[in-house]
Amino acid sequence: MKLPDPLRLVGRVFPILQWSKTYDLRTAIGDLIAGITVALTLIPQSIAYASLAGFEPQYGLYASLVGGFVYGVMGTCPQINIGPTALLSLLTFTYTNGTNPDFAVLLCIIAGIVQLFAGVAQLGFLVDFVSLPVVSGFTSAAAITIASSQIKGLLGLRFSAETFLSTWKGLFEHIGETRMQDTLLSLACCIVLMGMKALKEIRFKEVRDEKNHRSTRFLQRFLWFAGVSRNAVVVVLAAVLAFMVHEDKGDPLILTGKITPGLPTPEVPTFHTVVGNTTYTAGDMFSHLGSGLLVVPLVGIISNVAIAKAFARGKTLDATQEIIALGACNLVSAFFRSFPVNGSFTRSAVSEASGVRTPAAGFYTGVIVLLTLALLTPYFYFIPRAALAAVIVCAVLHMVDTDILKKLWHTNRLDLIPLLGTFACCLALSIEVGLICGVGIDMLLLLYYNSRPPLDIKYVDDGILPPHYAINLVGSFNFAGAERVRSKVADLKNPNNKVLQAATLETLTIIPEGGTPNGNHGNAVIIGDNVANGNNLGVNVVRSSNVLVMHCDALYRLDYTFLQSVKMLVKEWSQGGRVLWCNASPKVKEQLVNILQEPIFCDSEQLRILLTGAVIEDQQAGNVNDTPL
Repeated sequence: MKLPDPLRLVGRVFPILQWSKTYDLRTAIGDLIAGITVALTLIPQSIAYASLAGFEPQYGLYASLVGGFVYGVMGTCPQINIGPTALLSLLTFTYTNGTNPDFAVLLCIIAGIVQLFAGVAQLGFLVDFVSLPVVSGFTSAAAITIASSQIKGLLGLRFSAETFLSTWKGLFEHIGETRMQDTLLSLACCIVLMGMKALKEIRFKEVRDEKNHRSTRFLQRFLWFAGVSRNAVVVVLAAVLAFMVHEDKGDPLILTGKITPGLPTPEVPTFHTVVGNTTYTAGDMFSHLGSGLLVVPLVGIISNVAIAKAFARGKTLDATQEIIALGACNLVSAFFRSFPVNGSFTRSAVSEASGVRTPAAGFYTGVIVLLTLALLTPYFYFIPRAALAAVIVCAVLHMVDTDILKKLWHTNRLDLIPLLGTFACCLALSIEVGLICGVGIDMLLLLYYNSRPPLDIKYVDDGILPPHYAINLVGSFNFAGAERVRSKVADLKNPNNKVLQAATLETLTIIPEGGTPNGNHGNAVIIGDNVANGNNLGVNVVRSSNVLVMHCDALYRLDYTFLQSVKMLVKEWSQGGRVLWCNASPKVKEQLVNILQEPIFCDSEQLRILLTGAVIEDQQAGNVNDTPL
């Protein structure tokens, strides 16, 4: 066994060793601009997503601190920025609600370990078992759940709710407690956010005059930058407003409150903690996190690979390396008090539009987050919760995918079942249960499709060849479709079968290669690769409409259960006819020879000979129907 080249292996695990060889000033400037622009989006989002996860604002910045540096070294997609996202923040809240940050940090390190294992073990192919309709239904339901969870923040309400249904139930029960000032602020923030987002879409006509062209280009870039930095602008303006109206007694706005300033101290995640008067051991913590230990890393992998594929622009994507890089980001981030992180499509789109060149853009974003933690955390006190809720709601609205409904309706309506099933289960039960239900529906559909393999069964009477039945076997056949194929073929022998009744009855004479119809060839008749026993005691005539030709050109695999079914099929058909295997591959031939008694193989030319003039000599002095195949 040849061992991989160590230098090549290191270069694959750390792509920075490759692209850094051509890194120049122009590339660095592009990455710097992209890094700063993404930071303006990331920082306010991080603060908001920390609130969504149920933690203080600084934990959002902790989650944004290390990912950019690690992914810059190990990542392959320049556009991806690793940090907190709405979806993983919601899942973190689902599994850690009512506990403390130690549970989220433990969830982060376990997610990293699982993702690293999946990457090293080449398990990325498992993501392919989660179909796009399931992903779409899951993300759409998650977006609606996230937006619903922020309604209490938009209206200034205070009540405990975890799921979509409990949130709306609590809303109707506490609607009378709505705070007008928080509601007006959140409404204003939403209007400003949506309005500034529209600035990015404004396009000016090209001007030929050089001076006006430069002015137009500058204005275009300014509007785009204003649209990209909308979250930071809204949060800063809302904080300034809250500071101006702040009162020592009876704050007019619900504020973020006091937070811990400074950088996080690197430390090994703890495997035991105390919540209230209850002490949790490692086993207790793992038990509490439950299915989240698999759901969270799986969702992270799906999201990251999907984003990387979207920005690959048709280029080859090393999905395994992307999974390893994500796992390393979570693993290292856990040592800096982070909850689970992954890539964000919104931030990736901003990075792409900013002219990013390499993953090094994450270095510049990480430096800005580091400076923010070191210098600005005391000022987070005045950020209104209504403003953070508005940022979250406006950020997740685009995650609701309605276009896919129309596409599925016109392409494959059966795919609407996993889409709508996942969506409904996520809203009615919970996000993680809904995802599991969606995967379950996908598996059932997969079994349904496999139990109904495509069978092109037809009665051939084209004037070129004598009438016969033909089946084109395509792909791989397994146990799920074994009985269906057998019953389909058995129906052809049914006297009530209309195709059989209409079949033209003609005689078939089989002549062995190099022989004559009545020649003596010993105990075997050989036609190409085929051997059929016979004692030459007589010649029988069979009807060619009772010949079944299995075309195996595109067949590459049969499992044992299906082979047993084929054995019964051949036995049943041989009572009044025979089965020919045309153009079978060596592997398929080997499988059939091991399970059938002297199967008859042929290629296309031999098939013509067999169907147009062969004489089969019967072993039992008379009846070809008793001749074993």
